[in-house]
Amino acid sequence: MKYCSRCRKIYFSENVCSCGKKLSEKIDLNQPVRLIAVDEVNKGIVENTLIKEKIPFSESVVSKVTPMMGVEDGKYVYFVPISFLKKAIDALNGVSAMDIPDYYEKLDLPDEPEWEEMSPFKRNAVRILSVIGFIIIVFLCVSAVDLIANIFTTKF
Repeated sequence: MKYCSRCRKIYFSENVCSCGKKLSEKIDLNQPVRLIAVDEVNKGIVENTLIKEKIPFSESVVSKVTPMMGVEDGKYVYFVPISFLKKAIDALNGVSAMDIPDYYEKLDLPDEPEWEEMSPFKRNAVRILSVIGFIIIVFLCVSAVDLIANIFTTKF
């Protein structure tokens, strides 16, 4: 099994993705993978099924035509961690929201995948470090602009 981090798709035979990026053979089971693209009508069915089965997911809104991927099937694309892919396919197939794909039998994934949410302490630490990093970047940008303006005013 190979993975494209740009398209978030898995492949079994190709070495290069349709987007042109080389596929990675080293796969982290927590990486997101594209599950299904649906329209507004089926959006609720997919979300309710994934929530009911306790499958972590993320949703991305896409336009009908994207430059890198071509034409998409729907407006909402759902991603799940790779370790939950088989469970998500089974759940959506159970409510007739998705057909079983050709690669389903090739998936070598754990039967009982595990998912850990980020601890509140770690989440707060990341937030604080992100704010500090943002402040430093803004300070450096303002200082650089001030320095450049000072150089121009002294020379001219």
